[in-house]
Amino acid sequence: MIKIETKKVSPEKFQKFGKVVNTPSGLPTSESSDYKFWSDIADYKIEGETEIGICTVYRQEETTITGMERHLRTPEILIPIDGAFVLPLLIEGEDEQSAESFRVEIGEAVKINDAVWHGACLPADKDESSYFVIFRKGTPHEDVQKKDIRSIKVIL
Repeated sequence: MIKIETKKVSPEKFQKFGKVVNTPSGLPTSESSDYKFWSDIADYKIEGETEIGICTVYRQEETTITGMERHLRTPEILIPIDGAFVLPLLIEGEDEQSAESFRVEIGEAVKINDAVWHGACLPADKDESSYFVIFRKGTPHEDVQKKDIRSIKVIL
């Protein structure tokens, strides 16, 4: 069985899979006494309409994954709602030995590039956690490729 250590997500470490969106630290684009707004902290391109879903994942006895999926026509954006999650990833053409996993905290988001293999997120600190999923409308019905992989033990 392959074992992978989870890393804290950062723009540099996540770069080959997509983008990380962190809370900005610079001056806001606009502000007043009742708000601060930072524009253009990330971008993505999706042809056509988008949809937003919510996925809830549950802690399992074993943090082992044996399958992944990808979407060829859309990036996928994941945003934690009520707890941190761990996201396993694999680049096309690489074997399971090169899989990586990243911890994404509340206040962060990730954009997985199209065609990047990924597993369902794993709850990091709780028995269950939920996250927003944003991608091209119809993706769950029209653009999901799944594959079995050698067992990967994700070390949270």
